[in-house]
Amino acid sequence: MNGEGISNQQVLLQINQVHGTGYWSYTTRIDSKEVTTDSNGNFSTSMKNESNTFVSVFKSQDDNYTAFELSNFNTNKDIVLKVNKFLKFKIYVNNTNPFDANDYIYIDFFSGNKQSFRTKIENFGIQNKHYPAENLPGGGTTGAFEESSWRGINVNSIVYYNVPENADNYKIYWLKLKNTIESSGVTPEIQFQEDQVNEYNFNY
Repeated sequence: MNGEGISNQQVLLQINQVHGTGYWSYTTRIDSKEVTTDSNGNFSTSMKNESNTFVSVFKSQDDNYTAFELSNFNTNKDIVLKVNKFLKFKIYVNNTNPFDANDYIYIDFFSGNKQSFRTKIENFGIQNKHYPAENLPGGGTTGAFEESSWRGINVNSIVYYNVPENADNYKIYWLKLKNTIESSGVTPEIQFQEDQVNEYNFNY
């Protein structure tokens, strides 16, 4: 985001060739390479090049930076990959004012139009909600997944998030049920520093 080069990043390059025109056109891959950026964040490589070719570039998301993808890029131009650094958040979730075993809480990171990523949940009390894989009517399945939600009194957990540095907001969205009363909202903006794990206590 600040324009500085990032070292030791894996970049996949593909050279594709277009055949035909219009409805009947198709592409084939004539070369592909994976390169690593140097200490200044630069990379270069030699690849096959023929007529009617274009470059596709992909850098996968890792624990520190967002992904980048660019298709149909002209081979005679420099390629600039723009990624955003992830800010780290560690959210403590505690039921400090329990009512009964039907207490329910769901949280998620609210980052506006930029996607945040939950990376881990640690439970020191009851477990968060897990959904098993299911067979669908007519065939197919849904994969198993977990949710940052808990039902019960002894909620004492930590939820970890990676949030892009260009996010619009840094808040926690919550949905709560206590004593049959459902409520929801967002926390105030969470203060953070870029190069550390930012901790926030969410007590309910």
